[in-house]
Amino acid sequence: MLYLLAVAAIGAYCSRLNRTLADFVLGGRRLGVWVTAVSAQASDMSAWLLIGLPGAAYLKGLSVVWIVIGCAAGTVFNWVIVAPRLRRATERGGALTVPDYLAGRYGAGRGRLVRLIAVIAILTAYATYIASQFTAAGKTFDRVFAVVQTPWGTPAELGLGYHAGMLIGVGIILLYTTMGGFTAVAWTDLAQGMLMVVTVVVLPLAGIVTIGGPVALQEGLNGIDPALLSVTGGGADWPMFWCGVCLGGLAWGLGYPGQPHILVRFMALRDPKAMSRAATIGIVWVLVAMTGAILLGLVGRVMFDGLDDKEKVMPALAVGLMHPAIAGAMIAGAVAAMMSTVDSQLLVAASAVEQDVYIRLLGGRPQGRRAVWIGRITVLVLAAAALPIAWPEDKEVLATVLDAWGVLGAALGPAVILGLLTRRTNRWGAFVGIAVGLAVSLFWAEINWLFGGERYFTSGLAPGFVLNLILAYTVSLLTGRGGAGANRA
Repeated sequence: MLYLLAVAAIGAYCSRLNRTLADFVLGGRRLGVWVTAVSAQASDMSAWLLIGLPGAAYLKGLSVVWIVIGCAAGTVFNWVIVAPRLRRATERGGALTVPDYLAGRYGAGRGRLVRLIAVIAILTAYATYIASQFTAAGKTFDRVFAVVQTPWGTPAELGLGYHAGMLIGVGIILLYTTMGGFTAVAWTDLAQGMLMVVTVVVLPLAGIVTIGGPVALQEGLNGIDPALLSVTGGGADWPMFWCGVCLGGLAWGLGYPGQPHILVRFMALRDPKAMSRAATIGIVWVLVAMTGAILLGLVGRVMFDGLDDKEKVMPALAVGLMHPAIAGAMIAGAVAAMMSTVDSQLLVAASAVEQDVYIRLLGGRPQGRRAVWIGRITVLVLAAAALPIAWPEDKEVLATVLDAWGVLGAALGPAVILGLLTRRTNRWGAFVGIAVGLAVSLFWAEINWLFGGERYFTSGLAPGFVLNLILAYTVSLLTGRGGAGANRA
């Protein structure tokens, strides 16, 4: 609870910094190196880092390393290739959002179709993405605050419940997001990112010491199932392994260039010359955090084999290994992981509605603090729209998150990459590519038989991304060069 009050205080403090729309949606491009680096990765990982990835490692062992390799490769590509070019291009063109950049790159005033399809992709994905984080917040608060220890040593049953817990979490997120805007979101993500990485480093190390060391961990896993120690998962079906497990895991890296809640951090860095330092911090954070998350799942499998829900492994280790106060702080790390993503997504979605729809497409002219208040109201409306989706208790958080990630990656990623790296792509190619990538990822369950079924691709991210890339470039060659809006960043 103290943690939640702290992030709310950050929002109150940062509210005085929001004087213009650029301040509210991009922090006035004033972010420092550490805030940019850690907040970008914290908004990326969400509850997947502390709940989903340890749970997958608990169940499948070292074979989840392919997902980690894919995500690490995507992170490196984003920081080294996308980030510096996007930072320069968006400042030069005055873009405040990702659709704003795409519309300017693919034809300036003639880029309305590209802007519109990009906004549709963002709102479509974020509707379920934001709802999934609300669901995770409700489940976590319900579990953490069902029974608490009073100062006098007796347990107290709060009976908070899923819905009340979700509303409390949503309320705190909305408080600091609407008050502090992008600056508050970035600074709270810095705090949350540090808490997340401390949790995934300290918990597995404490568990390894408790078990008796690395050798004891290896022997314990081997005794449960030798396949847990294999990066191939036992290798019983090699075609399925290489296509479904290996390539499927690596494919998640394709999603990184299409995630607006990550890309806006690059756009907001104060000094473009400091991008290489931010990249080093961000990449190291990711490698340490994901390695720790895998170890957390493996240690949990040895210490708590037979958990009814594999995604409870992190709270189980925290409660079983740590003092109640420290365990509470670590479980707050799971809450932090959810909050660091949903606040960013709410702000990005609100920015798309205000900057790209209201101002650019409909011709609105908000000025000064009026623009800030329109942004705040949009955040509240979007949260209210996501609540009914999150209200049922039986929602599967991780699967929904991965689907939304695939939609954004397949739809927007190739347009961002081609826009930054080549002059040849034009608005017609970008529009067709985004539309096809969006359609493939949204309707994957109905059309996956065209690509060999889920045996080879468990989501539409990789097929949608590749088709988008090919069509965007081919259509551009057939319809002419990029036009006045094209530029090499």
